[in-house]
Amino acid sequence: MRHTVIINVLAFVAAAFATACDDGRIYPVDADLSDDNGMRVIMTGTITGAGTAYESGYTLALAAFDDGNEFAVVSKTVGDGSEAVELVNVSPSVSSIELCVINSLRKRIATLASISVSGSAGERVEFEIGDVDASPFAVINHEIFSTTCIQCHGATGHAAAGLDLRAEEAYGMLVGVASTVENGMQRVCPGDAAASTLWRAVATDVSSSWSFHHNNLLTPDRCGFIENWINNTQDD
Repeated sequence: MRHTVIINVLAFVAAAFATACDDGRIYPVDADLSDDNGMRVIMTGTITGAGTAYESGYTLALAAFDDGNEFAVVSKTVGDGSEAVELVNVSPSVSSIELCVINSLRKRIATLASISVSGSAGERVEFEIGDVDASPFAVINHEIFSTTCIQCHGATGHAAAGLDLRAEEAYGMLVGVASTVENGMQRVCPGDAAASTLWRAVATDVSSSWSFHHNNLLTPDRCGFIENWINNTQDD
């Protein structure tokens, strides 16, 4: 009789476990999943340039971040268009809401627009982003070149190595243009980051013999985003 009871209990536990697995539930049974359990974020504006450009391990997303944490607490993929995008059940403890590029681990690569928040459960947060060009090159141009590179490459009227990386000049100065510091190379060789001086300069030690060593300028994540852009760039 005792054996029968034990078997029945085990069968019940197994059945309950199977039900939970089939349900896909990873939260407690009594968890409150209503929208009032967190903030509701409404992002409005117009996004262009994303298209299918984020298919290689990167995502354009509406995301929420805790203070000091580069990994999104929650995120939602967004694409081209002007329809409002909602992010619900956002923890009131987050510090910022961002339109950003994240990688497959939901780690922030670059921020295109953001607002600071200090909300409460059930609160509605309006996030107006305006008109945003979210193409990968636009992200690199405005979030990397303009913050890190143009001090030496164009902003002061001097373009080191003849490379002007100001927003209006950068693409034409890079793609398919012969390198002035590496013989037989291009600054950006479409479809081949390993053959591109831009990527080699920031991601390898090739610049160690130049007048300025570039490989500590960018994080590995941002170097990877540049690599991805080059490898997916088509020759015009």
